[in-house]
Amino acid sequence: MQLERFNELLARGDKWYLGNGGMLLYAPPFPQHLHVPGFWDECHWGDTAVPNLLCFSFVLEEQVGTQRRLAELVPQLQDWQWTPAAITATYRLGTASGISDWTDGGIQLIERRSIGADSRLHCEIELTRDDGSAAGNVHVVAWTMRERPRVNERLTLSDFWAADGSLSWRQSFASRAHGRGDEPVQLKLAMHTSHPPDSLQVTPSHGAKLLPQLRFSPLWDSLASNGSLSGIVKGSNVLGNVVYAGMHWKASGPDPFSLGIDIAVNEAGHAAPLPSGTEQPDSAWREFLSLVPHFECSDPMLTRYYWYRWYGLRLNAVPAAANYVAPAVTEGLAYFRGVITYSLMCHMFEARWLRDPALARGCLDNHIAHQTKSGHFPAHIYARHVNKNAFYHTDVGRALKLTRLHHPDDAYTSKVYDPLRRLLGFYQKDRDREGMDLYDIRDQYETGQEFTSRYFFADDNADSYGWDHKLRLKGVDVSSYVYSLVGELLELAWQQQKAADIKELSELQAHIHAAVNAYMWDDERGWYMDYSAQKKERSNYIVSVGSYPALFGLAGRERALRIGERLTDPAGFWTEWPLATVPVDDPYFSADPAWRGERANCPWNGRVWPMVNSHVCEVLERLSALDGDSYRPKLAGFLRRYIEMMHFENGDAAGAGKDLSRPNCYEHYHPYNGSACEYRGVDDYMHSWVADLLLRYVAGVRVQEQRDSANVRRSILFDPFPFGLDSFILSNCLVAGREIEVQWNRDREGTSRPGYRVLVDNGLVHESQGIERFEFEL
Repeated sequence: MQLERFNELLARGDKWYLGNGGMLLYAPPFPQHLHVPGFWDECHWGDTAVPNLLCFSFVLEEQVGTQRRLAELVPQLQDWQWTPAAITATYRLGTASGISDWTDGGIQLIERRSIGADSRLHCEIELTRDDGSAAGNVHVVAWTMRERPRVNERLTLSDFWAADGSLSWRQSFASRAHGRGDEPVQLKLAMHTSHPPDSLQVTPSHGAKLLPQLRFSPLWDSLASNGSLSGIVKGSNVLGNVVYAGMHWKASGPDPFSLGIDIAVNEAGHAAPLPSGTEQPDSAWREFLSLVPHFECSDPMLTRYYWYRWYGLRLNAVPAAANYVAPAVTEGLAYFRGVITYSLMCHMFEARWLRDPALARGCLDNHIAHQTKSGHFPAHIYARHVNKNAFYHTDVGRALKLTRLHHPDDAYTSKVYDPLRRLLGFYQKDRDREGMDLYDIRDQYETGQEFTSRYFFADDNADSYGWDHKLRLKGVDVSSYVYSLVGELLELAWQQQKAADIKELSELQAHIHAAVNAYMWDDERGWYMDYSAQKKERSNYIVSVGSYPALFGLAGRERALRIGERLTDPAGFWTEWPLATVPVDDPYFSADPAWRGERANCPWNGRVWPMVNSHVCEVLERLSALDGDSYRPKLAGFLRRYIEMMHFENGDAAGAGKDLSRPNCYEHYHPYNGSACEYRGVDDYMHSWVADLLLRYVAGVRVQEQRDSANVRRSILFDPFPFGLDSFILSNCLVAGREIEVQWNRDREGTSRPGYRVLVDNGLVHESQGIERFEFEL
């Protein structure tokens, strides 16, 4: 999709996140200063918050008799337009007195904020005076206020340097809490301008309130005295811990005044100022969009959400830098801006659809690069800290399989085979000490599903533990993920002709299958349950992950259909906005985000989590192969309802219905009214997969592989589910080295053309009057 059309499709007036696949992100969770031109609310370099980077201030100078009078102009926001590539804000500048009085000064300000893939903030302004507006000079000051917290003596602020339109310094920032390490993050920051300033100043100060108002700063003192900044660059404190630094221009006369500022943030040495960047943020977005399969359909909600999802993946991507050996996708913004094991599968499922496999493979490569000696992947990989003490379970087997099928590469799969064998070895040695071929959960956090009833079967105090490994519970989800890992390793062993491994993995796969069905299936409840080896009993807590064996081929026909009955029962999981993480009769069920009477951050005791919903879509696909009349329409309805849920309410009013022009993606939602956990402040949380589901079930493209001993068959299945669409198009789609295009009632130019067509490598391979299943052999 062209960037202009992409921006037009997603444009809105209530959003502010900016990112571009670089280390730097502008997405403050609860911004306080959006209306202030510049970037005063915190940015993030990796997961490190970097606040107060830029404020644009405007000062009106008027001559009153022999006196020169200065007044700081107050911007009043008139319009705010967000797109994934930029924010464009329009203000009126005026003077204020008292609490509520504001007088228009006859000046319009247009500001454009964007961010580059090279971790540069860009801010461009244009001042235009109204005809007949008051004469007088307008002073423009671009400035920052740097603070070194006194609580940590290892945090430094130093090396201020200024010349030729550049201002740079070094600063260290405290790591976030919660497993981020203790070492400060050392950054180099440099501000560059489109043309040299008339004056500049760097002044140290005692501690001060960090306010984006020039008149409270020492820069104002110089401007008031001299009509310019002092020209003195002094960045070292004597007793204080704050430094003000700024550049100044005089905008004289009636002509418009334009200025551009970019701020680079990286880990470079300070030998010289960083050169001004030439890369434009828009060009990086265009390059990314050229890799994305083009999909649109007659349902505007599905089309918009598809492209919104790719925006979210690009927003949260990071390059090969710092602790990242390859590009990857982080789980979310701020606290979640790290490469996290639990979300590994989600990002690989979606990024595999890009024409370049680097991002999908990079998600796995980063975990392999930091794999622990015991064999497990670290839970969190941050820019400057790797949390190897913690661990999450994830479906790495199927994630690799689907990526491999989309982008075959024997050299790559050979490279990752041994690390994945070590991961399997960790599960066998550390998580199955009884030799049952079922695998343990050791604490509530490592599943990513804390604060839910299932863990009480192992320990009455399970919810009071941290990452303490104080419980043992053989998990249905964990055992399913290990089964998936074994299956992919077995396929790679066949490809690499590892006879001994083929025998060992085949036996293990059969043993896990038998154990899950022998110990975890509860015939009375018609559900798979966790199992306690200590008690030698199945759990009595029903949770949504008990449906996962149907996804992974562990459940036979009869059991899978019984799972389907319970899964879609409105008296259980299938709430008004499905799917609740536990059934409504669970003793700890809460539709509100609460656990045992307290507001909770990440409760899994009844909320709707997109992570689970993405799994459930695939469970419904497996069930549709057994009973298509029932489950094909059910999958289509569920996926559409799932996506509809991930929108804000009309007018932000509870119960007002969904505003389908404003998509979102939060951690969890209310099962009865579909409202998001906005109190968390974290939108665009990449903890699920959605674009992948739209391509698989709406466009209907699914790559398949079946092996019978030494023989393997691969194909691309074209099989759209019944979404009732008048038309759709899929193009620019590379699957297994083949160019794929699917058309329904339209052609690639958007012209109406009745019928269903499948093109491979630009050649028509199937055409029919209606949508029908078609398989293309690879």
